[in-house]
Amino acid sequence: MKSKKGFLTIQVVMLVALSFLLGTSEFIVVGILPEISEGFNISLTAAGAIVSVFAFAYAVGTPFCAASAGKFNRFRFMMVCVLIFAAANLLCGLTSMYLIFGAARIVIAVISGTLVAISMTFAGDVAAPENMSKVVAGIFSGFSIASVFGVPIATAVTRFLNWRAAFFLIAAASLAVTAVLYRTLPRTGGTEAHSVIRQFVLLRDRKTILGGLCVFFGAAGTYTVYTYLTPIFETELHILGNLISFALLLFGVAALISNLYSGRLAGNGGMKRMPGIYVVHTLCLLCMPFATRNLATGLAAIFLLGILIYLVNSPSQMLFLNTASEEYPSCVNLAASFNSVFFNLGIAAGSFLGGLVVDHIGLRYVGAAGAVPAALAGMCAFLLAGILRKRESGKSKKEMGPGAGNRGVRNGIAG
Repeated sequence: MKSKKGFLTIQVVMLVALSFLLGTSEFIVVGILPEISEGFNISLTAAGAIVSVFAFAYAVGTPFCAASAGKFNRFRFMMVCVLIFAAANLLCGLTSMYLIFGAARIVIAVISGTLVAISMTFAGDVAAPENMSKVVAGIFSGFSIASVFGVPIATAVTRFLNWRAAFFLIAAASLAVTAVLYRTLPRTGGTEAHSVIRQFVLLRDRKTILGGLCVFFGAAGTYTVYTYLTPIFETELHILGNLISFALLLFGVAALISNLYSGRLAGNGGMKRMPGIYVVHTLCLLCMPFATRNLATGLAAIFLLGILIYLVNSPSQMLFLNTASEEYPSCVNLAASFNSVFFNLGIAAGSFLGGLVVDHIGLRYVGAAGAVPAALAGMCAFLLAGILRKRESGKSKKEMGPGAGNRGVRNGIAG
């Protein structure tokens, strides 16, 4: 394919656009939580529980669906998933029943995680080998762009129309992206995978386990606060309702910076750099109850939290993919889903923890509670860094041939 010679091909742009819509649909509830609460006549905590349910469904359903995808034609499987995603978002906008809304969100969660994993497997088909890592980073950046533009736009649509209109907009945009993907994506199938259960041998690897725990605890720490970000803006920082979209945009810019720097981090130390980052993450969350007493310091702390939110993405994804390709080559599809799975498990845990704090202690102290899982992420990162350095040291002693230098570069990225 001629398109493989470049990077920003129409296929890559559409895969990033799809990622953007997936991210917007996932994060939208955070921006319109009070409106959903009022629309279904439920408490703010009950509305916030949708975030936990979504993340839990994403984490539980994604690995099984991603591992099963190899048994079907990859192109057709992806097209069906995108159409289901559009239909479920349409249902979210139409239903007047909270249970149906929750069920539709569960469907969106499982489909979203599966689509991210499948999108990753198209990287080798839509770009030259030297650009594959850029495609992977681009797909991840779609979620950051969703934080910068998607969620604030959806929030603005909610302010001017209603919260249901935001879901209608996502459904319509999804159909448009589907039409372009149908015309441009290659029709090839995927690599035949082993049985679903056999692929979970990946979870016996210490690097995978510790890398996953870093992602899980780090996300839990952040989402203890992020789930209740709009109420924090309104009741703690006293930001006017018509300026909430701007405040969310500020956080989204920080998240985009986080994602962009994450790609550089993956090639410059990777997971070995994460212990120090999690120390900063923990301190930021510990200071949050004091920082939010003032508008300027509160916004600064939240902006720093946004800078930290996605730094682990590219290093952990490269760790999972390289571990699978080098040691468990039949499990690459499953490995491609691990970062999203562990991150969403962390979202579920963090939003649940945040709900407990809001109900029993107070909204102001969600940051202090989030510091606990952030500190645990730092401990796991420290252990993982030691294993990776020991592994690299052992390999450097064995690799004495002319190809040792190139292998060392690859292993450096994996760390």
